[in-house]
Amino acid sequence: MNRNIEQATEVALKRRSHYALSAEWVAPQEDVETLLKSVLRSVPTHFNSQSVRMVLLTDDAHRRHWELIEQILISQIGEEQYNKSTRAKIHNSFMSGVGTVLYFEESSITKGLSEQMPLYADNFAKWAHQVQGSHQWAVWIGLTELGFGASLQHYTGMNDTAIKEQVGVPAEWEFIAHMPFGKALDDPEVKPKTSMGELLKVLNR
Repeated sequence: MNRNIEQATEVALKRRSHYALSAEWVAPQEDVETLLKSVLRSVPTHFNSQSVRMVLLTDDAHRRHWELIEQILISQIGEEQYNKSTRAKIHNSFMSGVGTVLYFEESSITKGLSEQMPLYADNFAKWAHQVQGSHQWAVWIGLTELGFGASLQHYTGMNDTAIKEQVGVPAEWEFIAHMPFGKALDDPEVKPKTSMGELLKVLNR
């Protein structure tokens, strides 16, 4: 592989989903805050919409968030099922980390763009989620470069109101995802990949 390509993809190839985290700052919190600000300022958005919102939780705020998720899950599936199937992951993979990035969408922006440009109205929600993915990917790569392990989680749609109230964000913000991070204690296995012939098509004429 061309060395320039190797350098360009090196960090991306190091990014993995880590499910065993400890509450250790392998880089200063200030560096994580700088990373989030840089991503919010530099990742492109459709029509310069800038509808992504983030909340960084650390220390007690991080722990309280996952305790709330735990309470929500127990209310949904019952304590017995929760303890059997989910508790270990919540406590050892997410709550055990040093922090969590919450991702929100300022839905009023998407609604406003749809009203202003009805020709594209059906596309704005899709574009907003694509932009969310770009921001999440950039933060994940950045956390990896800083030395953290992380994963992307979606305990959403069960009681988003309680989550928004806990962190004090507007009710109209749409809750999209959580990204717990910390010192990685695991070495994830390489997952099987679909053949490149099925994934990539190249046309020259």
